[in-house]
Amino acid sequence: MLNKTKDISFYYFIACTSFVLGLFMQDFFKIPITGGIIILGLSWIFTFAYKEKFQALLKQPAAIAFIALYFLHLLSMIYTENHAEGWNDLRLKITLFLLPMFMMSTRVVSSNQRFYLLKFFAVLMMLMAGADLTLSISEYLVSSNSDEFYYVHLAHILASKPHYVAWYYSFAIFIVLHQILTGKKSRYLWMVGFVLLLISLALLSSRAYLMAFIIVFSISCVKWAKTNVISKSGWGKILFAFSMFIGAIFLIPKTNSRINDTIVELKELLWSDTHNQTNPRIALWRCGAKIIADQPVFGYGVGDAKEALNRVLEESDFKMWDGQRNVPISEKNFNFHNQYLQTWAEVGVLGFLLLIFLMIRPFFLKNQHPLFLIFIGLTIIGFLTESMLERQAGVLFIAFMYPLLSGLKIKQDHL
Repeated sequence: MLNKTKDISFYYFIACTSFVLGLFMQDFFKIPITGGIIILGLSWIFTFAYKEKFQALLKQPAAIAFIALYFLHLLSMIYTENHAEGWNDLRLKITLFLLPMFMMSTRVVSSNQRFYLLKFFAVLMMLMAGADLTLSISEYLVSSNSDEFYYVHLAHILASKPHYVAWYYSFAIFIVLHQILTGKKSRYLWMVGFVLLLISLALLSSRAYLMAFIIVFSISCVKWAKTNVISKSGWGKILFAFSMFIGAIFLIPKTNSRINDTIVELKELLWSDTHNQTNPRIALWRCGAKIIADQPVFGYGVGDAKEALNRVLEESDFKMWDGQRNVPISEKNFNFHNQYLQTWAEVGVLGFLLLIFLMIRPFFLKNQHPLFLIFIGLTIIGFLTESMLERQAGVLFIAFMYPLLSGLKIKQDHL
């Protein structure tokens, strides 16, 4: 039997709490993240019982998939040429190996503690949203420029990471909604946080997560309607808030402009073949698919995939409008802007299949908590338009939240 004493559980819980705090502070104070990983690692090592831990790990296909995905990245160093880039990527992704191993081979963190960590994360996101809006108001008073409230300008705590912040906020909204509908304490405070996060998500204007939130929310509403856990008055409040959110998307000029850009891109993808566009994603996806077709089995290695993409972009002469003139996309050093393509190009078809496995497996398991499925749903859609695992903010979030949420099981009194 694994050691499940209160002391060990306490150390794991403190480590996880530190890590959640670190998600909030990752850009300006690294100690909570680093400390959380170290405490988790030391707790895992010095509780011994390695045989039981590895037996438990073998019963967790998702943990094996994470570890295998990381080792594919490591093995790709054999055939990649840009070793400096490759080692940087391996350091960036090390938590994809460590956290699933530490967290999914033990069960010392209880369900109540997991819910506490989720609520703590949601509160931190509410604080982040409030701080970002306050800082934007301060900058607006100086500049009188309304752009301070939109997209990249709104993200201050996690500076220049609007897509990652939108990922965090969209999941936090569902945690807050879960508390409103199932909790008995502080409902009005949770409602204030719910509205604050909705406003911030709309202003961030991350098209991937606006789409992801709308799709996942709509599917969730259908599921909730079948369970009869929401009263008529509750439905009225939820639908009112959601309709206001949709209205804001189209009424806020900058956000509406980005929605229109998305429509243009879809037309570009489906019907047009021009090489000049306001957004590079279509070109990146087409060229990404082309280089994958040339080397589908093993990929190009973690150090060379982006370079291979840029070579094809140069040959194809794709251009993008930067607000003043058309410039070659290859000059911008873009990644694939699609995590599935990025993974396939880096480590081959097996890496792609492992990533797909991690995304779809939870939907085929019984008694998975809705918050886990919601997190996966948001992630699946977000990965379609961004290479979310190419920055620390994305790697840390999925490496921690996936194991944490996989340990939750559905109960009759939860959504």
